[in-house]
Amino acid sequence: MTHTASGSGPGVPRAWLLPVAVLVGILLAAVLGILSRSVAIDFVAWWPLWLLVAGLAFLARRRRWGKLRLSALVPLIAAAALGVFLGCHILGWDAMPSSAASLVGPASDSATTAALSARIDGKLEVGLGRSGYLYAVVPIRTGGDIGLPEAVERTQGASMAVVLEPVPDPGLYTFVGWSLELDPAPAWALSLGGVLSADLTALRVTELQVEGGGLVRLGAPMAETPVSVSGDFEIEVPGGSAVRVVGVAEVPEGWTETSDGWDSPSGAGGWVISVSEGSTLAITDH
Repeated sequence: MTHTASGSGPGVPRAWLLPVAVLVGILLAAVLGILSRSVAIDFVAWWPLWLLVAGLAFLARRRRWGKLRLSALVPLIAAAALGVFLGCHILGWDAMPSSAASLVGPASDSATTAALSARIDGKLEVGLGRSGYLYAVVPIRTGGDIGLPEAVERTQGASMAVVLEPVPDPGLYTFVGWSLELDPAPAWALSLGGVLSADLTALRVTELQVEGGGLVRLGAPMAETPVSVSGDFEIEVPGGSAVRVVGVAEVPEGWTETSDGWDSPSGAGGWVISVSEGSTLAITDH
């Protein structure tokens, strides 16, 4: 009579259930849109590591180190390798092919005034940029249908116009949106669309158009500065700044209602926010 060793059999050994579960979880996360589909490209690029794990599994068969079965250690190594791989993918490690998805603009001293348009059907985070570059775009590394960013630039003297759009055929390089970083030196005219989370408090804004929805934080206005709103937005303005709203909006206490909208307690002459018909806007102080 023969006996089957515990944990072995014609199927997958029980010790391998953990790394198999981790791998299936990664694949399901990509299919369900929790992770970017580019995780598949990164996984293939790590083939030397997976080949090493397979080699260890082959060499460790039926081998022991004292009372410890070496074959039981290899699945733990495989699960740890998958965990490291997943962390490197999410953090955008440079060795990952998907890390090449970032787009960096020209040097920050290339323009004193700049106009930039970025409109996508996904998340768009906007804030202060990295040192030395006029702008930079980094995909938000979760699942979605937004392709890699590409830029069309036009320069006239010290002025630059930039249009950011998703590439037409992204393949597996699709993400939930972009993180847009802008240099604080130029004066910016911005046209932004998507599910916005925009912190513009450190930027000099000469004109702003927003479409879609989300939160926009404004700093001190340079002068009388037009802001056009289309969609469902919350806009934070500095306390004590001059703001005029043209259209329907929810405003803080103490604002004065006018014939076509609202004025802040500091009066007009700063941000002039025009709300398109059918849009909703809430103004808050920060």
